[in-house]
Amino acid sequence: MSGLLSRTVSQGNSVIRAFLNVRTPFTQEAAGFKVKSRLKLRCRSCYFTRVDGRLHVECHENPRHKAREIFDVKKLW
Repeated sequence: MSGLLSRTVSQGNSVIRAFLNVRTPFTQEAAGFKVKSRLKLRCRSCYFTRVDGRLHVECHENPRHKAREIFDVKKLW
């Protein structure tokens, strides 16, 4: 009897664990900026922008082309 009881309890625990699992939401990841010392336009739709004193390359056709300048510590002082 104890074997049947322990089997039932263990199966119940696995069902409860399945309900209590943390599920990560499905999100669409976006490409971040590459940090480079020299920026260049990689295609016809790439363009330069300046944000907070730093040059950025933006591209609406291919998000992998996004890049920004390295943060210059000398400009802080």
